[in-house]
Amino acid sequence: MPFDTLVEQHHKLTFAANFMLATQYLGPKLRPWVTEQTCAGEGATAADLIDPVNYQRGSGRRRSNIENVPNRRRRWLIYRDPLETGQYLDSVDKFRMIDDPGSELMRVHAAAIGRGIDDTILGLDEDGAVAEGGILGSIVEGKRPGGAGVALPGAQTTVHGAAGLTIAKMRKARKRLGLDENDLDRSTPVMAITTNQHDDLLGIVETASSNLNMLEQPHIIEGKVKRLLGFNFIECNRLPKSGTTRSCPVWIKEKVKLGIWQDIKPQMWNDTHARNTPYIHVDAYMDSTRVEDTGVHVIECTES
Repeated sequence: MPFDTLVEQHHKLTFAANFMLATQYLGPKLRPWVTEQTCAGEGATAADLIDPVNYQRGSGRRRSNIENVPNRRRRWLIYRDPLETGQYLDSVDKFRMIDDPGSELMRVHAAAIGRGIDDTILGLDEDGAVAEGGILGSIVEGKRPGGAGVALPGAQTTVHGAAGLTIAKMRKARKRLGLDENDLDRSTPVMAITTNQHDDLLGIVETASSNLNMLEQPHIIEGKVKRLLGFNFIECNRLPKSGTTRSCPVWIKEKVKLGIWQDIKPQMWNDTHARNTPYIHVDAYMDSTRVEDTGVHVIECTES
């Protein structure tokens, strides 16, 4: 039998406040590392890009003006179906959990919406497959939204080479980003990794520390590698995997946008179609895209 209580205004405010507090601990991990943009309408311009042109050698006797017109491209953020989660509170125990941001109910739903935002940023669907938008997916480009998506060029990938995460792969990714005119003095590349790649990093640090007192090295003491070779590392187990190959993206914050039509919105009400049972619901309307492909690189890593 459904739990019978009236959801009052103070319940709604309590749930909303506590849920947002829970997202501070269990919300999206990648959101702080991309650029946010407020959006409206069916599509919003993420960037107007002008391709480079080469100079022309003029003639001293020419009287006409030259035309050296660069190609222009527009990239879009698209209004997509919402990310959402929710459930009925059909017992007094469940209803009381909204008063505690650390309760299991609040933690589960905060983590769910956080995973949805991370998948949007990565360009994955709810099953973890590469789909549309984001860092890895096909993006929308053209004078207007529509047409075939534009995939990340193959030149932006370092193949796995039957190895995990190595110094050589990170050096290659950093070199590629630098050659692609990313100012690495002003922008720090971010790399998303899973626990397996983090273990590879610990192995690299351990080997490098062999001639030092390892027990005095912060990476060994903490068991956490946060920076190496100028990369910030974010551990995220949402990264796509094909067979034994994991795709680990590297990107510049300014080159990836998160478009927000509606931010995380927690709500609570009595559902009159379900015996007036209290119901909680959280949704968010977001999309993500690469501003420029040259601001993104993918390192493939073999996992056993």
